[in-house]
Amino acid sequence: MLTLAACADGSNGDDDLQLGTSVTIDPLAFLGDVQCAKGDMGSYVATLTDESAEGGPSPLASSPPISCAWSVSFTSVVEGHKYTATIDGYKELAGTLTPKDGETSGSPVMLGSNGQPVAPSWTWECPGPDAPNGAGSIVAEKDVEIVVRTCVPPTSVEP
Repeated sequence: MLTLAACADGSNGDDDLQLGTSVTIDPLAFLGDVQCAKGDMGSYVATLTDESAEGGPSPLASSPPISCAWSVSFTSVVEGHKYTATIDGYKELAGTLTPKDGETSGSPVMLGSNGQPVAPSWTWECPGPDAPNGAGSIVAEKDVEIVVRTCVPPTSVEP
């Protein structure tokens, strides 16, 4: 299950939605020098990978395209499992992109309004090297919302 949450300052104050066991992607963790503004980045798609899955790493369903001003939370995580995240950033606004095979498909492949695939302009991997204790993954904890706050700078940038 995915939950979208407004993100103004990246804080998790008392008035914020409490999600229980979950992993939340905060745009402040990855945007860096990329601007969340018209003409720059308009939306993103986040994909968590369960690094502890039986049989090897297994991606969860990707988020739908989301405004770069919002956080997204994954609540289908398993306590004690390790996760990494991939974030694809798009210049297009969320409302102009559709996941391949439909809104609820969980596909990380986005289609434009013409039905053709749209390549991301930026891609990030999380957590980044500044993660606490050098952690290379995010560990889900019982009844705790883990907010991803560090990512590697974009690994690919469209010219």
